[in-house]
Amino acid sequence: MNNSLFMKHLSLIFLIITFFACKKETAKPEELVTNNDPNIGCTDKFALNFKESAQTEDCSCQYDFQSTLSNVVPESFTQKVLIEEHSGTWCGWCPLSKETIEKLSQNPNIVGVEIHYNDKLTVLDEIFIPLKNVYGYPAWPSGMINRKKSVVGTTTIIGEPDWKTNADALLSKAKTSIGIAVDAKLVGNEVQVFTKTKFLNAENEGKFGIGIYLVEDQVENFPQLNYLSGMSQFKSYAAYYLPGQINDIKHYNVARGAISPIIGGFEIPEKAKKDKVIFPKLFKYNLPASVIKPENCKIVAFVMNEKNEILNVNYCNIGKHSEWN
Repeated sequence: MNNSLFMKHLSLIFLIITFFACKKETAKPEELVTNNDPNIGCTDKFALNFKESAQTEDCSCQYDFQSTLSNVVPESFTQKVLIEEHSGTWCGWCPLSKETIEKLSQNPNIVGVEIHYNDKLTVLDEIFIPLKNVYGYPAWPSGMINRKKSVVGTTTIIGEPDWKTNADALLSKAKTSIGIAVDAKLVGNEVQVFTKTKFLNAENEGKFGIGIYLVEDQVENFPQLNYLSGMSQFKSYAAYYLPGQINDIKHYNVARGAISPIIGGFEIPEKAKKDKVIFPKLFKYNLPASVIKPENCKIVAFVMNEKNEILNVNYCNIGKHSEWN
């Protein structure tokens, strides 16, 4: 066979392979995943392959959501930490905790959320009351680190001086077997959050849930009372040099809503835990009128156990995504 004829045959083979490869990658409605058992399948009404008769979720749901989140799962996941800070614009000591949480959050494996009470930034029904019903009224300022009991005491709500110690203790175990990836978009006035959750072993006992905060960063025009102003013992804090009321403060990651319940969460199906398959889920939530700058909004998604302890967390800006890590 001469070279010219050989090249023609080679080109034809390449075209045939390309044609079938493209056909395989192009999803059609009839190719949606289904289970022959009428009682098993996708139970989510948001999904394209929702099965009305299904009683047991099989983690097969597919959605009309264009996501680039990978199905290639690493051998382990990076341990991350969520700090839930109890705050208020009336709380004169809160500039101290605000500085601490922003400093700790320079570590990409730590994310903080400001939970306000008794001011105009309060989200009472979705956030403050559910937390209060489980953990009681907090002191101000205070916080919870993955909702775990303090390593230097017995309480879950702990003071700012112990935040770093507790965060470091959790991060000392650099890897974990539970991961969550997150993708978020704003479609009109609707926040759409797509998550993938994965368990790398089947040894985890009990129920697990996905909780999701909608937060807005750099929130302005809510003056903050500041007791640190001019107090010599706080010279190491920027607030020492600021007035007794900080009018131009920018509040960090203020909780604006709960896209999925932050107590209990959206229950992760047994199959995801037992059979170690990826659990995909799409959440939809109307953007609250309280949000000032949607472009400053973030999604903070986490996996919790039935004690509401946070096992891992991930976060991204709306319009962005955060892969497995």
